[in-house]
Amino acid sequence: MNRADAYRLGEELEKRGYAPTNQPEAADLVVLNTCVVRQSAEDKVLGRLSSLSSLKRRAQRSALLQTSFDSPYSYRESKLVCVMGCFVDDIQALETRYPYVDAFFKPSDIAGLMHFVEGWEAEQGECPSQRQPLTAPQVSDLVPISYGCNHRCTYCIVTLRRGKQRSRPIAEIVAEARRLVGRGAREITLLGQNVDAYGSDLPDHPTLADILRAIHDIEDLWRIRFLTSHPKDMTQEIIEAAAALPKVCECWELPVQSGDDAILRRMARGYTVEHFRDLVHRIRERIPRSALNTDIIVGFPGETKEQFESTLRLVQETRFDTVHVAAYSVRPGTAASGWEDDVPPEEKERRRALIEDAQTQIAGELNAALLGQEVELLVDGKQRGRWRGRTRTNKLVFFESSDNWLGRLVRVRVTWTGPWSMRGAVLTPTGCQA
Repeated sequence: MNRADAYRLGEELEKRGYAPTNQPEAADLVVLNTCVVRQSAEDKVLGRLSSLSSLKRRAQRSALLQTSFDSPYSYRESKLVCVMGCFVDDIQALETRYPYVDAFFKPSDIAGLMHFVEGWEAEQGECPSQRQPLTAPQVSDLVPISYGCNHRCTYCIVTLRRGKQRSRPIAEIVAEARRLVGRGAREITLLGQNVDAYGSDLPDHPTLADILRAIHDIEDLWRIRFLTSHPKDMTQEIIEAAAALPKVCECWELPVQSGDDAILRRMARGYTVEHFRDLVHRIRERIPRSALNTDIIVGFPGETKEQFESTLRLVQETRFDTVHVAAYSVRPGTAASGWEDDVPPEEKERRRALIEDAQTQIAGELNAALLGQEVELLVDGKQRGRWRGRTRTNKLVFFESSDNWLGRLVRVRVTWTGPWSMRGAVLTPTGCQA
């Protein structure tokens, strides 16, 4: 979601004449888009805020010393520093704590930030030129279909920071998807904190399945993905729509979080392990080639060794394609923050490593089964001199070729496999250049 917000904000700024730079010291405007889903993410935010403080002070000193400017933005007295995203909660308290930040914006408040920038420009007497975005179109692009979440998982700060679910109308989603495909996108990922609950807050109660059907016939759109799902809200209608629509990829993001019913109740997830197993069975029965990815938290308050071992067994039995595992960290304001964080850090790390080790072996075995097989890739870029593409099941494959494959479908034969990526040799293209 943050990537989608950042990309859309970049488009809007480029329309107003701004150009992106990888060097903060060269920028007139710096926007820090933040995530605080775990303590490690918040620590990165705090570190970056500290660096922006010194950057802002240097810019202010430079502005005071300068008497002439060569920059087309010479009217600006100093850098403008803005912060948006889930770090932003009590804005008044943040303004007191970080006086060098010019403005704070809640998650996804792109309109608010742009309004602030426009006001800042007006104060400086500048009327920027309007132009088309400079950033190259994304082969695989992101379309939020809803914001926020109505679940109250006891560990999750996202609901507190992003608020209740707010679904976008289908017509608006389809229009954005058409615009992105018109710019060159060939794959669209529908985004939400809980995409399975999409539409429950709208008058006519449309569903995720309705969106899948609505965007499926967009010309030059080749692939559709969606994330993240919630096991409690995944319906058979969604499964049937995914099975019936050829452009919907056989790839599912289903965060189980724990393999123990007592921990799931303490997390307020709203389902049991048996319910999750049944959901996996129904997906694999209806769409046999499906890839399944999940999230797991280890070391949740009160988690015993036996309860953790149940989670480890679930990973080994289910054989997920990808497992995102994190050690529990206290998030302020959540229900779990009032409980004793009683699993020692070293034990959390031991449990995290055991899940990682098990999943590395499983992923290696699943990918090894593809050795020598032909797979179709959508090529989205280059990395270290090799073309990079993904299968419909989101497997990462690299290949070498002197041709330009960006934005094209290509078939390759898999020549090497590892747990997290593969390599292949080009056979024949199955689509034209985007």
